[in-house]
Amino acid sequence: MLNDLIVPILLGYLVVGILLVGIFRGIPGVMLTVIIGWLFLPPGQGINLPGLPMYTKEYAVSYALLLGIALTDTSRLMLYRPSLLDVPVLLWIITPFFSSVTNGLGAYDGLSSVYSQMFVYGTPYFIGRLYIRTPNDIREVAKWFVIAGLIATPFVLWESRMSPQLNMDIYGYRVSGFQAAKRLGGYRPMLFMRHGLEVGLWMSTCAIVAIWFLLTNHRTIRVLKHALTAPSILVIIATLMCRSLGALVLLFGCTGAAAFTRTTGLRIALIALVLTPSLYLSVRLSNFWSPGDLTAIVASFDAQRADSLEARLNQELFISEHALKKPLFGWGGYDRYRPINDDGLVEPVDGWTSITLGKNGLLGLTSLQCLTTLPALVLLLRLKRESLTDPVWAPCIGVLLACSIFALDILFNAFPTPLHLLGIGALASTAIYTPRWQQIIRAHTLKQPASPKTDPGDSRF
Repeated sequence: MLNDLIVPILLGYLVVGILLVGIFRGIPGVMLTVIIGWLFLPPGQGINLPGLPMYTKEYAVSYALLLGIALTDTSRLMLYRPSLLDVPVLLWIITPFFSSVTNGLGAYDGLSSVYSQMFVYGTPYFIGRLYIRTPNDIREVAKWFVIAGLIATPFVLWESRMSPQLNMDIYGYRVSGFQAAKRLGGYRPMLFMRHGLEVGLWMSTCAIVAIWFLLTNHRTIRVLKHALTAPSILVIIATLMCRSLGALVLLFGCTGAAAFTRTTGLRIALIALVLTPSLYLSVRLSNFWSPGDLTAIVASFDAQRADSLEARLNQELFISEHALKKPLFGWGGYDRYRPINDDGLVEPVDGWTSITLGKNGLLGLTSLQCLTTLPALVLLLRLKRESLTDPVWAPCIGVLLACSIFALDILFNAFPTPLHLLGIGALASTAIYTPRWQQIIRAHTLKQPASPKTDPGDSRF
């Protein structure tokens, strides 16, 4: 058993983050710190620190990023310029304070919750904002999404064949029951994450970026000195081996939207994709639509998955009714947002949106939805039609598709990762700078017409 290594590994990752950010510099260092930390640090374990929340992998990744930037890339911090697109994340960070105070939990509890929100969720977002200055930066972020899937691929393939044992073998404990790993005639990998569903989400978001690159400009982008084709195919195969049906459905749906956009040049499919989570929540909270038809469709493919979906939808309705008894700021922490069901048991809550509604009310839910959808929506509205598949701009659509899968997944699961939050921050910066970039590219094109041999994806300014 190597369980005694958990504490030194978590603490030692602070040094690893400083080294990665310092040695690799810029986006590669930041992305490596996020990817390695989230893929390999122990999940669900932490160190109790006096006066602070438990130090877990979530904090380890954020602290490592901040220390690395503060010690090796301090000038980067001076580049930040606030924007209206940052308002949702600021509301998301401070809303728990009002939830605690209005529920009589006290200011200390509220400040502790704000601290958690700021470091676990706010830090990756703002680092994504800091590191996007040119179109090549968002291109680099998109490439690292594919690399994130590629790094996870051998471990996914191993566990899909040998069963999810890596966390047990390395850290000496299981995160969830082994029975949940048996799916579709094989094993659902768990790696060093909280659940196999989280692995499926991670791989699906990486795979959709790889698919988009294959549809657009794979020849101009290289991963480990190879054209993107082979790495992308490996990531897609590993995603299928995750055996996470929900993540695969989201991947296929986003692939359809991507193929439609690539074929027609129209943005309507992408706009519909981005707005779907907000539309779904509006319809469900108003109780305007009963999802019986949806569960019937799923039942025709997999009765077990249909039962699971029906249970989650019923749970969602039950939680919403309880949450709306305190609509503005919610019930606060300590599981107060979880109602007692007819069996006298505390109702489980799976979706991050449902948890947010229960804990932080409509203000928290609105800020979360704006955080996950507004950057993508603003970007789509600012891009010209011909830019959607242009090699200069296509990478940002890849990141947009990845973040859209995440925004859809949190309707039913609660697996936020710093990779997705950093991607959302990167999208926000891209949306902010897009008008300026378009003007510079237009002026550069007028002064110096592109040569047929020039790679338009290599524009730098």
